[in-house]
Amino acid sequence: MGAERTGYYILGFSVFSIVIAGLLMRFGSYQIDVVGMDVEEESIFIGRDGAVEVEEYGTYSVFVKSEISCDDVEVSIYSGDWEYFWPDCDSYLNEKGWNYIGYFSSDFEGSMSVESNEQVAIIDDYSYFTEGGGALLLSLPFCCLGVIGLIIAVSILLTARSKDVNIQNTPNVVFIEPTSSLEEKGQDDVNEKSEWWEKGSKPE
Repeated sequence: MGAERTGYYILGFSVFSIVIAGLLMRFGSYQIDVVGMDVEEESIFIGRDGAVEVEEYGTYSVFVKSEISCDDVEVSIYSGDWEYFWPDCDSYLNEKGWNYIGYFSSDFEGSMSVESNEQVAIIDDYSYFTEGGGALLLSLPFCCLGVIGLIIAVSILLTARSKDVNIQNTPNVVFIEPTSSLEEKGQDDVNEKSEWWEKGSKPE
């Protein structure tokens, strides 16, 4: 009974974790797909030419105004002789009023030079984490925890049920211990038959 109760506790906790994961996933998806990113507000650089400050091992996305085609933009983001910008016209990553045109990452902390034939906006990809991406990532451990808990709970409940069935199907065997052994009973009969020898007369 204790194991079965534990199974139900784990089952309830698992269902709760899955519900939390679903809510976080829905909230994150809403923030990303419906609310979207405010590129101008989150941008760390807007312009044609200049310098952008970067952090070591940071990743950044580059946008251009939505009325301009991605293929018409020429951008170079560099430091010294090393080019960091990678063009990528992925329309799925477009934001309201802005077209996604590529990305770059940094391997040092400092500044990079920016040159473009159109005005571009650069945002730190960490902004996606605060704008709904964090909720999506946080939903993953809750979902995994819930699924693992469900497996454990079902295993415990099935094991407890099978034990209960085995106990109910086991016949009740009653052992009756005799009051006296066969040897003792035989000895009593001998004693009764020999009484007349001791008294010196035959039994009537």
